[in-house]
Amino acid sequence: MKNERIIIIDALRGFALFLIIIIHYVEHLELFKDPEVNFIFSNAFDKNVMDTVFLLISGKAYSIFALLFGLSLFIQIDNKAKIGIDYRNTFAWRMMVLLIIGFFHSLIYRGDILHIYALLSFPIIVIYNLKTKYLWMIAVLLVLQIPIIYSFTQTLIDSNYQYTPLLKNYFDEGNEIYASGNFWDVVKYNFWKGRQSVWSWTIENGRYLQLLALFIVGIILGRNYTFHHIEDNKKRFYRVLTYSFVAYVLLTFMDYTFQNSGLAGLQKQFLNTFLSSLTNLAITSIFVVLFCLIYIKVKKANIFSLLAAYGKLSLTNYMFQAVFGVVFFYGFGLAMYKYLGSTWSVILGILIFIIQAFASVYWNKKYYYGPVEWLWRCLTNLDFNIKFRRDNTFE
Repeated sequence: MKNERIIIIDALRGFALFLIIIIHYVEHLELFKDPEVNFIFSNAFDKNVMDTVFLLISGKAYSIFALLFGLSLFIQIDNKAKIGIDYRNTFAWRMMVLLIIGFFHSLIYRGDILHIYALLSFPIIVIYNLKTKYLWMIAVLLVLQIPIIYSFTQTLIDSNYQYTPLLKNYFDEGNEIYASGNFWDVVKYNFWKGRQSVWSWTIENGRYLQLLALFIVGIILGRNYTFHHIEDNKKRFYRVLTYSFVAYVLLTFMDYTFQNSGLAGLQKQFLNTFLSSLTNLAITSIFVVLFCLIYIKVKKANIFSLLAAYGKLSLTNYMFQAVFGVVFFYGFGLAMYKYLGSTWSVILGILIFIIQAFASVYWNKKYYYGPVEWLWRCLTNLDFNIKFRRDNTFE
């Protein structure tokens, strides 16, 4: 039972990380400039590839990651509770360490999600012991994106309503720095203007509320031991799949209808943000449920072992593919944003995934943890004597 749980959770985490690397590389690690030279694939074909990637992956990969983040939070606290230890304070310190790791990573890659997850984890730790029904209520309230609904309502009440973002963003400035600046220019920009831009986007698009809701749902899935008894939940998965698909169709239709209505531009913007948030959740649900159903059907397939190995080193693999991508695409490195369009970037992302996945299989045979995972564990426990290398390295 324990082994199966680990495989499906790590495999799902590996799948989410695969989606993340694809969206990262299509975005050129947030360097949004068209290539100067486009080999083989036409600009029109590249645009179709980018639109497809954004439709299927953007906002969904990180949602799966967030769901599993909440699940991991539950597993760690619950495992300690079973032996009489309240792990919440230690987990809070663990998140402080992740915040520091994420901050340093964000100096190289603006889109780092680790520091955001760490910051958002603290209110979740506070409400962790609430009854499940209250957690559901909070999750639903978060999903409803009340700040966005409030702003939309204001546009209906006052036709002259002007929305002022809480934080200013500097995306255009960052784009130029990533394309032509040196390494220190990138670091200096990312230190504050890059952080402020990411926080602004996270707030204005309601992503922080969605992430909090997914953390909570992950805890609830853990309490229900959904992944412990995955085959017993087969019928439930099919129901969730049906509901999610119907929700996706209805939300897409609603968004299309509103965008082609006589509403004002700002009203359309708020509605699109709100409906897109819900649509992303519906697609995320479809992905997770389909993954579980396929796993139930062919759980012995090698792809799941490969994804599980990749997912077990998710922190190391996530940071490596981002740092490599920055050096590969940015102007201070190889500046390959000039030569690779969306299609070649997808191909590169798949290639990096394959290399990382097989390297992870090899690494897991020789080491207990990935390098960053080991460092995180050592800093959490303030103990650098935690065993790293396995004894059976020649098996």
